[in-house]
Amino acid sequence: MNRLNRMRWRLAVGMLLSVAATRAQAQRGMGRRGGGNMMRQTGLVAPKLVNPVNLLIEHRPQLALSDSQFIHLITIKRALDSTNAPLLRRIDSVERLFRGGGLIFSDPSRERRDSLAEGRAVIEQTTAALRESYGFAKEAAFALLDAQQYAKAEDLYAKAEQAIVDEEKAKKPDGA
Repeated sequence: MNRLNRMRWRLAVGMLLSVAATRAQAQRGMGRRGGGNMMRQTGLVAPKLVNPVNLLIEHRPQLALSDSQFIHLITIKRALDSTNAPLLRRIDSVERLFRGGGLIFSDPSRERRDSLAEGRAVIEQTTAALRESYGFAKEAAFALLDAQQYAKAEDLYAKAEQAIVDEEKAKKPDGA
């Protein structure tokens, strides 16, 4: 082999070895700060809620809503969105602030624990206000429906709430 071919051969072997070493290191979890067995706690996350007005609008064909009913629903939706916008922004801000959480094996400082407790309280209060707002909107929106539409809407609402519960169960480690 001439000198140029030997250099190419060495370069190719060197690149293959470095790629193999990098992959092996990544699979073992080495190279990360703190080792491979440390995990992050989840940050603060607000519970998902069903927006009953959006649900009715999304299922307009199934519910056979008239144009008049649809227009009234849009009016309710606009009022609901205006009312809930600051609440949703507050929840989003708290979730962003605490996104990622801390390391499980680290002992959080007193300030961090206090901050987390305050964040949880803000989310609970804001979620309660959203539930109340959605409750009023649901009453107003469902009052527009006839008996058959109302029964279908209640079924859709129950299914949407159950889907949220099922999703939360699926996220938990043992489905508990």
